[in-house]
Amino acid sequence: MPNIIAIGGQPAVGKTTIVRQFFNNFSPWKVFKFKKLYGHYNEELNLVILGVYSAGETFSGTDKLSMSVQPDFDEFIMKYNDKLSPLKYNVLLEGDRLFNKKSIDLVNSVMAVEVFIVESVHTHKRHIDRNDSQSEKFIKGRVTKVDNIKKHLLDDYTILINNEDADIDKNFKILLNTLRENKNV
Repeated sequence: MPNIIAIGGQPAVGKTTIVRQFFNNFSPWKVFKFKKLYGHYNEELNLVILGVYSAGETFSGTDKLSMSVQPDFDEFIMKYNDKLSPLKYNVLLEGDRLFNKKSIDLVNSVMAVEVFIVESVHTHKRHIDRNDSQSEKFIKGRVTKVDNIKKHLLDDYTILINNEDADIDKNFKILLNTLRENKNV
C-alpha cells in the first residue's frame, strides 16, 4: 500500500525547506493535476508531492493551492477508497492548506497516513530572515491549529526537530526512508 505523508508545523519551522530536498535529490518531476489539486510527480520514488514548488519562492507547497482545494483533495482521496482502484503512488503534503484534522481523518479512514510535525527554536529569526508579513495573530492561530492536531492525534505522529542546517538533510532522510520502507518505491 502506498504511503501518505502529511507534514505540518507552525510557520517558519522549515517544512518547505525539507520537502525541497526531494526536488534537489531526484529528477525529473512531472506536473500532477486533479481538478484544483496540483503537485509534482517523480517516477523513481512513485511520489506525488502536493502543492506548487517554484525555485526561489519563500511560500510554496500547499500554501500555493487554491483556498477551495479541500473538496478536490477529499474527492482525490475517496476516489481510491476502493480495492478495485487503489492509490497507485505515494503522496506527500506539507503546509497549512491541507494539513488539518479533516484531511488527516479522511486519509486515516481509507488508508494509512504518517504524520510528521516539524518544530524549531528558530522560528522568530526565520520570520525576520525571510522578511515575511505574517502577523503575530496569524502565527498564533497556526500554532494553536498544530497544537490541536497533536492533541487530536494522541501522540500518533513523529516530531522532526529542525534547528540546524544538518537537520534539514536528517529530516529529509527520515521522510525518504519512510517512503522506501514501503514496497511501492
